[in-house]
Amino acid sequence: MNISLHWVNNLPKLFKESARVLKKDCPIIGAMFAGDTLFELRVSLQLAELERKGGLTPRISPFTTPQDIGGLLTSNGFTLLTLDFDEIQISYPSIFELMYDLKGMGESNCSWKRKFNLSPDTLMAAQSIYQEMYGNDDGSIPATYQILYFIAWKPHESQAKPAKRGSANVSFKELPKVLEQKTNEKKTES
Repeated sequence: MNISLHWVNNLPKLFKESARVLKKDCPIIGAMFAGDTLFELRVSLQLAELERKGGLTPRISPFTTPQDIGGLLTSNGFTLLTLDFDEIQISYPSIFELMYDLKGMGESNCSWKRKFNLSPDTLMAAQSIYQEMYGNDDGSIPATYQILYFIAWKPHESQAKPAKRGSANVSFKELPKVLEQKTNEKKTES
C-alpha cells in the first residue's frame, strides 16, 4: 500500500478486508503521511482565519497517529507488527510555493464540510504568521512531513511465538555480566 493511505476514509474496514483476503503468513506493508504532517501550515492558517474571520475552517486534512495504526492492525488480527517513522523537512520560499506544491501533488484538503475559498488577506496573514513562528534564518519556511511505515503479518502457526513469562534463564540485571563472559570466552578462543 503506497503513501496515499491517508486518503482512505475507513481504515478499520481497509485493514479488516486486508486480513480477510490475505493468505496466512503474508504481510501487509504500507506507508502513509501521519502525525503532525504540515503542522506549521495548519497552525498558520488556523491563526490567520481566527484573526481575520473570527472562526476557522479545517484547511489541512487530519492525519492518523502511529498508535492508531498499531491498534487497528492488532484489532484486525495482524501479528509481528513493525512501525517506523520518518520526519522530513522541506524548505520553501513562502507559503505560496508550498501550497502550489501540495496542489500539484494532489494533496488538497479532503474535508467535505469546509469553505473552499481562502481570501487573499487571510492568506497573506497566514504567510506572515508562518514566517514569524517557523521561519528559517535564510528567510525560507519549513514544511514537515511525517511518514509512517508499517508491516504486519497475517497469523500462521509457523510464526515465532513469545516465550512464556518467567522462562528466561538470565535476569536483565545480570545481562552485563553475561555479555562480558561471552566476550571473554570469544577472546580466549581466538
